[in-house]
Amino acid sequence: MFRYSDKEIKEILKEAIVVIDTREQRCKHIIEYFEAHKIKYVCEKLDFGDYTLKVQLPHWNRAFYLQDICTIERKANLNELSGNFTQSRERIEKEFLRARGCLHLLIENASYEDILLHNYNTKYLPNSFNATLKVFEARYDLKVTFLKDSTYSGDFIYKTLIYTLRELLKKGEI
Repeated sequence: MFRYSDKEIKEILKEAIVVIDTREQRCKHIIEYFEAHKIKYVCEKLDFGDYTLKVQLPHWNRAFYLQDICTIERKANLNELSGNFTQSRERIEKEFLRARGCLHLLIENASYEDILLHNYNTKYLPNSFNATLKVFEARYDLKVTFLKDSTYSGDFIYKTLIYTLRELLKKGEI
């Protein structure tokens, strides 16, 4: 197990780059957040999920991707998620099956209560919607986060990834 000094960890974190999947759409607000906060990012094809990190570790001669450890799947709203659950359920399940490590599901412009109160524009019934979400949480070990205001999505994505990386480095797990 390799141990980094606090100074090395700070440098690695400073050089970390957020990877945005090339298929990710409608993420201008997230890119604007990254640019405003001078967070490095690149667009590359990911095997699953929408966001992860890549870093150059001192003892590696190639970039290390956090994708097998921590990835974020983003949904713009409950309409998009309900469409995934009803019209393209097989595709989203295959994506969740491919995921390794911790998979965060970020649901923007919504709250848990919005599902219960049917505050979305599809015919997917609240009980069915909630049941599918809860089953997927258990089945795929999803960590679900609702963000009522998507203005904070960039912050959520960056901090979720960077603090996961920080803890792994501190524990000597990568």
